[in-house]
Amino acid sequence: MKILLLLCSLLLPLRAFAEDAAPELLARDALVARIGTAIGTLNQLYWSPTLGIWLDRAGDDLRAHYEGRRNPPWWSSANAVETLIDCMKVTGRTDFDATLDTLYELNKDPRRKAPRLIAELKRRQQWSDADEQENKRRQQKAEADAKAHPVKPGEPPAAAAYTDFRNEYLDDSAWWGIAWLKMYDRTRAPKYLATARAIHAHMAAAWRPEKEGGIMWCLDPDKLKANAITNSLFTILSARLYQRTHEPAYLQWAQRDLDWLHAKALYDGTGIVDVPGHHGDYWTYNQGTYIGGLTALYQATGDAKFLDEAVTVAGTVLTRAGLVTPDGVLVEKLGVNGWDPGLFKGVCVRYLAQLRDVLNARKLHPEIAQQIDRCLRASAASLLRLGPGADGQFPIEWHDGAKDTTTRNFNTQTAAIALLVSLLPDPRP
Repeated sequence: MKILLLLCSLLLPLRAFAEDAAPELLARDALVARIGTAIGTLNQLYWSPTLGIWLDRAGDDLRAHYEGRRNPPWWSSANAVETLIDCMKVTGRTDFDATLDTLYELNKDPRRKAPRLIAELKRRQQWSDADEQENKRRQQKAEADAKAHPVKPGEPPAAAAYTDFRNEYLDDSAWWGIAWLKMYDRTRAPKYLATARAIHAHMAAAWRPEKEGGIMWCLDPDKLKANAITNSLFTILSARLYQRTHEPAYLQWAQRDLDWLHAKALYDGTGIVDVPGHHGDYWTYNQGTYIGGLTALYQATGDAKFLDEAVTVAGTVLTRAGLVTPDGVLVEKLGVNGWDPGLFKGVCVRYLAQLRDVLNARKLHPEIAQQIDRCLRASAASLLRLGPGADGQFPIEWHDGAKDTTTRNFNTQTAAIALLVSLLPDPRP
């Protein structure tokens, strides 16, 4: 009864979300077609067949990559992988399976790509004798460094030696663990589960109570701090691994991590702040992943307290946090400057849609399920009215009257695809 009264109080001051001005835009067949076109644009602009992954700027400029001027957008690519898996699940498509397997095989150990890259640069006549000598020097130095400074047990490797989609940034690693666990669900191929396990162990080793953690955000000595995104992702990964393996240690980690999130008051009664002690800095992806962790724990345990908390958080986020316009469109109220924020809303809608689908499947809290769906539909309708640019890419902001109407890149396109996919209910949440 208490949660019902709270939800009613949250819904009362909310102005009615805008009805779909053009419902034909959101019809299933139209959505599936638009998603396909948007994915085609993403791959046409950013995919590198040689590297088996996307690059952070348009054009397969391998010379720029070799020189360090163009690189795979690492955490963003993990989200693109997850979005493609979600798309296949809700549409019945299978044509991305081989692409994602290639990405996995070529990028599981980054050192595997060097021969392919050099061979392609030679084929393009972009490789010189000086490059050959420099490459040999690099190899000799790497071998000498490995001999002089062998990795000790429990010690993180040098950046160049990370494998299994792990790196020094634990949030980056988590995105990949969650994505490959979904690929395991899809294919039952043990290698994807093994990678998710390896990433979880990598993260668990970064639990540092002496640093006020929680899981650390980064292993670099000057960046040893805990934040909302890393720990919410760890909760999701832990709960989902428990659900798939039934190994109690994963559930213990999920509950321990959620206890840390609670103890540090990352949810302040309105939204999720970025780090302990902050006030009001509500980034959309922090809202989504926190809700995602609670939803994952409910799915893993069946304990209603996790779902009830997810519902409460979703209710305040949608009505009090300043992240939704009066017309129901999701916004990044802290601004969209820089690379990362372009993808934040895409993460948020993924987890809002997951909560909606779980609620609908179990016929629970219909008022919140409907409220989420209205927000997703209003956001998608607004985005589609704004439309893609001449290059086929969707903008960084989804609402009318936005300040930034020009930024369109890998992140904004991936976020737009995630939004459109979120409108297609998951038949097996």
